[in-house]
Amino acid sequence: MARPFERGLLGGTFDHFHRGHEKLILSALKQCEVLEIWITSDKIASQKIGGVQSFEERCSFLKEWIKNKVGTPVKILPRTYIKKLEDEVGPAEWRTDCDAIICTEETLPACEKINSTRIKSNLNPLNIISVEHFLTKDGSILSSSSIRNGTFTREGDRWIDESQISKNLQMPKSSEKSLKKPFGTLYEGPENDTTIAINNMIKDLNLREYSGKIVAVGDVCVSALREVGIIPNVSVIDGMTKRKMLPENLKPNQDGYDKKVQCNNPAGQITSEFSSCLVEASKSEKNILVNVKGEEDLAPIILHLALPLDALLIYGQPNKGIVACFSNEKVKSRCKNRLNEFIQN
Repeated sequence: MARPFERGLLGGTFDHFHRGHEKLILSALKQCEVLEIWITSDKIASQKIGGVQSFEERCSFLKEWIKNKVGTPVKILPRTYIKKLEDEVGPAEWRTDCDAIICTEETLPACEKINSTRIKSNLNPLNIISVEHFLTKDGSILSSSSIRNGTFTREGDRWIDESQISKNLQMPKSSEKSLKKPFGTLYEGPENDTTIAINNMIKDLNLREYSGKIVAVGDVCVSALREVGIIPNVSVIDGMTKRKMLPENLKPNQDGYDKKVQCNNPAGQITSEFSSCLVEASKSEKNILVNVKGEEDLAPIILHLALPLDALLIYGQPNKGIVACFSNEKVKSRCKNRLNEFIQN
């Protein structure tokens, strides 16, 4: 079946390629015989806020997605070409071999401006194909920024099920062993001198130059960071170590935080109050100290699900050292699976 347009132009960042991008491309291919996808260069993409993937990562993911679409009803290969966009407009203002341009509601004005320039240059205006946004399960627009900030998966699901964490959750016995295994990089060091593990971690991760959110769980871990001059963006403490009260001289410095909150959370549980405190702290732009009456051991599960993708979570591993783990999509998936095992009280 003939399509109405010969060649379409589609530009974008295509960061953390998601269902919205997929809808945009497939909609364009239904109307264009050939589609050129212009991916913004790193220079342009760097103007966006927070953790945009490199051009190579974005381009590779898109190529792999196209490759995996072979054999589907909408034939993508060899009708699709990927190119690098080095400026805000690209070739759309002067190309004579194209007859369509693809956009969403937000980018429609830019397409209209391109057409205005083309008319002034005695060129035919491009046919504008406006594609509706892909909506998440709760009706909001799925965007790369909402993925980067840790709110949604690439499929449009929330990482945290609000109906689930609004209830008190009990850790099942079957999960105890697996949850004790460190998930991340272990930096070994003696418990009586945590600066050894901390300094190794700082050097390895270049933490002094790190611009992402830093989160620390556990009094010993928070103290170790404070001793080397780092105030975590989120600190979660309970006044205990190995389920014993910490002496006053070993308790972390509580100065320097913008906000201090308290919540209750018994051992082996994740209360709705605890979850609410952790989610709020994770999303805040302020430095927050969460003081737990009870136990904070299970905090990383909720924190990883709520934190942005570039966040670094640090916690102590008894008798071993300190564990550092980035809240990437793999980690979030594991935490979501773990949380699904918990029993609602």
